Amino acid sequence: MPEYEVHVDRRKCIGAGFCVKLMPEVYSLDEQKKVVLREGVKSGENAMSLGVGKKSLNSSVMAAKVCPSYAIDVIDRMTGKSMLNIAPGEEIPVRKIKAGYDSLKEWKMDPKGFFTVKPFPDEGVIRVRHYNAKHQLSAEIEGRTAEEIYNTICRDNLISSLSHAAYLGSELQKAEIAMRKNLHYVQDAPLKI
Repeated sequence: MPEYEVHVDRRKCIGAGFCVKLMPEVYSLDEQKKVVLREGVKSGENAMSLGVGKKSLNSSVMAAKVCPSYAIDVIDRMTGKSMLNIAPGEEIPVRKIKAGYDSLKEWKMDPKGFFTVKPFPDEGVIRVRHYNAKHQLSAEIEGRTAEEIYNTICRDNLISSLSHAAYLGSELQKAEIAMRKNLHYVQDAPLKI
């Protein structure tokens, strides 16, 4: 018997589909855009469950944690406790922070270098060039979406600064929007929509 159980509360489901993207072999959305466990059994009018073993535990927990409406849980059958280690309903002190940034005082170059970003709408791709700290071209990255490019850059360890990563994500998203909407893109300039 599997050691863990995936529980789905279809009443909470908003149809975001992140679970389906992560584990299409386990989850699907029905005609109402509500989550369904493909091999699951009904455990109530709006609930389903599915036993999973240790081999599927990490991916099951990940799929549950990305659910924005907390419609999925993974339970240890021995203890009856959730494996998610989250407490969304528990209140904690909330800090109020006024945003601000002075690029002349705060900007620091990433020790790993910098990037140039250029969309090519006719080809449906964005090309990014990475230059190391000595301003030498060290990598060329090509992709169709901002998400696949910035994740590739992080996975290949081409960036080390959090502010640089945030900046790059913003620039890539602007480039993707410009490419899809046939807008003029200039790196470091506001996108004119």
